[in-house]
Amino acid sequence: MSLLTHFFIAFGISFVGSIPFGMVNMTVAHTAIRKGMHHALFMALGVSLVELLQAYVAIKFTWLFNENPSVERIFQIVATAVFLVGAVYFLFFAKATSEVSESTEPGRRRNDFIRGAFISSLNLMVFPYWIFYATWLTANGLFIKDDLHVGIFALGTAVGTFALLVCYSLLGAKLLSKSETVTAWVNKFIGVVLLGFSVWQAIKLING
Repeated sequence: MSLLTHFFIAFGISFVGSIPFGMVNMTVAHTAIRKGMHHALFMALGVSLVELLQAYVAIKFTWLFNENPSVERIFQIVATAVFLVGAVYFLFFAKATSEVSESTEPGRRRNDFIRGAFISSLNLMVFPYWIFYATWLTANGLFIKDDLHVGIFALGTAVGTFALLVCYSLLGAKLLSKSETVTAWVNKFIGVVLLGFSVWQAIKLING
């Protein structure tokens, strides 16, 4: 398996896996609506770089999760709480401001980058996600677990995530109104999505 193959496999899995509505991609789209593309792209960059690190760590420690199923359960419990907190915020506390700024001041861009990195770091379910795929790819002879191949694979996950978030940003900036009413409804929609994820995770924990 070549390095390029590892990159494109990771790119494809990451791109497709990021398509469903979730906390990260909906927040980036929401930022594009409220503030403009510059802000959304810097946020997407922060998200992608954190996912690169998350994927690398997850793959390197795949054996730990395979031998200790209880560890994955801990991540599921934490993810349930994170989704619930996010739902409460977007449903009751997020401001419905329609003010859009295309400012590219370094400080503002840095804030968007940090916010994206922070939001991405809350997405703990990325660890079992990449552990599953690393295990499956390795079992089927499609993954070489040396540092170089793992690094290239992790880079592919970051690029795939960034590409999908760019698509979400364009969708949000071009197709949705920037009025306060629409922004308020977007806040509510994100809150409902996160609440749904929280309930889904809770049901999995109860049935597990």
